[in-house]
Amino acid sequence: MSVVIRLIHIIGSSWLTMVMAGLFGCLTIASNIGLMAASAYLISRAALHPSIMELSVAIVGVRFFGISRAVFRYLERYVSHDATFRLLGTVRVWFYTKLEGLAPARLLEWRSGELFSAIVGDVETLKEFYLRVLAPPFIAILVVIGTCLFLATFNLLFVYVLLGGVVLLGILLPIIVSIVQKSIAEELVAGRTQMKAQLVDSITGIVELAAFGQTRRQAQRIAELEERVAGLQGRVVNMTGMVDAFGLLIVNGTVWLVLWFAIPLVHSGQLEGIYLAVVALTVQSGFEAVLPLPLAVHYWSESMAAARRLFAIVDRTPAVLNKTEGIMASADATIKVEGLSFRYHEQGTEVLRDISFTLTSGHSLAIVGPSGAGKSTLLYLLLRFWDYDQGSIWLGGHELKSYHSQKLRNMFSVVSQQSHMFNASIRDNILLAKPDASDIEFQQVLESAELSEWMKTLPQGCNTMVGQNGYALSGGQRQRIAIARALLRNAPILILDEPTVGLDALTEEAIMGTIEKLMEGRTTILITHRLTGLQNMDDILVLEAGVLVEQGSQRELLAREGLFYQLWHLQHDVV
Repeated sequence: MSVVIRLIHIIGSSWLTMVMAGLFGCLTIASNIGLMAASAYLISRAALHPSIMELSVAIVGVRFFGISRAVFRYLERYVSHDATFRLLGTVRVWFYTKLEGLAPARLLEWRSGELFSAIVGDVETLKEFYLRVLAPPFIAILVVIGTCLFLATFNLLFVYVLLGGVVLLGILLPIIVSIVQKSIAEELVAGRTQMKAQLVDSITGIVELAAFGQTRRQAQRIAELEERVAGLQGRVVNMTGMVDAFGLLIVNGTVWLVLWFAIPLVHSGQLEGIYLAVVALTVQSGFEAVLPLPLAVHYWSESMAAARRLFAIVDRTPAVLNKTEGIMASADATIKVEGLSFRYHEQGTEVLRDISFTLTSGHSLAIVGPSGAGKSTLLYLLLRFWDYDQGSIWLGGHELKSYHSQKLRNMFSVVSQQSHMFNASIRDNILLAKPDASDIEFQQVLESAELSEWMKTLPQGCNTMVGQNGYALSGGQRQRIAIARALLRNAPILILDEPTVGLDALTEEAIMGTIEKLMEGRTTILITHRLTGLQNMDDILVLEAGVLVEQGSQRELLAREGLFYQLWHLQHDVV
């Protein structure tokens, strides 16, 4: 029940709109009952050839209920769907906000396709919870009560028959449905998720699949998943058909039973003949509120399965727990690390061990070492993607944990080896760093990042689309766009994470020249395994297996002939 309570809690201030939608639903069915009853009375009464005055009330009633049914149906659909779609938007924003707090540490175990399926498919499934699970019981209860009160004016026997049919259709049949389709909903939600995850992975890696000739094999995997989902959907359709058939059987059986008891009452004079059709059609139309209940059980199961998947993702404890506010960003960009040790898991090995160094504001620092030395881990800790338990990191004289993570990251600009490019224009990708930047600021960063001349060669200039993850760009162009972002952000601390990896020598030299301009006046941390362009760095840290083994300028480190000397000569000898 905790899942249901959480889903209802999400409704928040929209509960009044949902109640209004339910009331309009009740009025719609009530109008239909009134239309059927008034029509039956009008036809039965007219068969006795009364004066037109005696039929005037029934005629007005038929017109009123006919028009009101259409009006209330429109209002019910409009209000309920509008409220539901707004709720789905709220749920998606809530889910994305939760994901943002978990990234990247707690999302590593989830495939991107699974997260995409959750935010699109599972949230979409919750639409049925608000439309077909919450509302129908509320509407059915009110309509059945009203119908019973109306039938009681004729004979209580009709009330008992109606309630018997309601119990069969609205209680026993849903129980049977829940038993029959016990695991279908869970399997269907899981199957859809797996299929969407495979599709997203296939589209993302379509170049690699084509290059290695694995497109047919991947298509076969997707086809197998699709066949499984189609089979489950087929079972749902078959069940829906059976439920509809049994539902109509119960409705028609109840009407026949009402007639079975009503006809003798007409013969005995206890019920006027003109009301026979009124009673029968009232009972039949009253079941309109009960018919959705059996399938509401299926939608309940699907919604609960989808909700549990969403909550399983967002309920994970964030790797970084922020204080309510945290201190404001500091003007001093000095970074001091003391006795820092870190492991990703409690039982895992230490990735960093007893690291200590100081980077004075406005100076530069390079962190080098073999793969797996802990360079990127140190970067993640500085950005508070993870929190450390041993040692301390100070920024501007304050412990790093005293900052709110988002306020802290506002002090950093990052140029990484894998800067993500959204499938949007070049302008939009650069303005990601500062959406409200003026045209003058934008043109200045284009000049500083040396993108202006290239822009002039493009037919659409800076409005040119970059393709999925920047596939339309070369490596050098991607890095210059990343540099433009960093320039536009204009943060006091610059982090360069392997900014030239994968580039040819000429492009690397050009990019490093641009980066040197970017470094001016900023506290800079360069993380790299390529030992080129380090002669201008104020300090260099050499990491090996998580341990700080050397520290100093390039000249000092080469003179010591330690690990840095070996790595430097190895790279230059290869060149």
